[in-house]
Amino acid sequence: MYFPSIRDKWITGVVWSVSLLGILFPLLKGQVVTTLIMLGLSGFLLWFWFRTGYKIEENKIKIYYGPIRQTVHIPEIKLIMISKMPINSPALSFKRIQISCGKYDVVAVSPQDREKFISTLLDIRPEIPIDEQLLPRKTR
Repeated sequence: MYFPSIRDKWITGVVWSVSLLGILFPLLKGQVVTTLIMLGLSGFLLWFWFRTGYKIEENKIKIYYGPIRQTVHIPEIKLIMISKMPINSPALSFKRIQISCGKYDVVAVSPQDREKFISTLLDIRPEIPIDEQLLPRKTR
């Protein structure tokens, strides 16, 4: 099942403004080469905006963040909790879930349907330690 990322309005504004203005300014000045370079850079930036999401299949969470791919093995998850840390992560929102897995790995995600995301993980592995605030309403 695929879960797209939440997109905060301010992050959306920044990404789209930088992308459009980066193309528009050189275009209006007649700088064709700069416009082409900025078109490529804007496309790369928008790739993150359009392609950030999380796919749960079998025993894995596949994380898509633009051209970056990461896999979290559900049996290796040690803890899931709420996180609002502004660290670099595959999330387009500060409304994040932090997943601790492996020995030192931590990844923060921001699925649109957080309750269904957690519920799907619990269906696969019910004993995952989860922050009380994240538990689906029916299991609280």
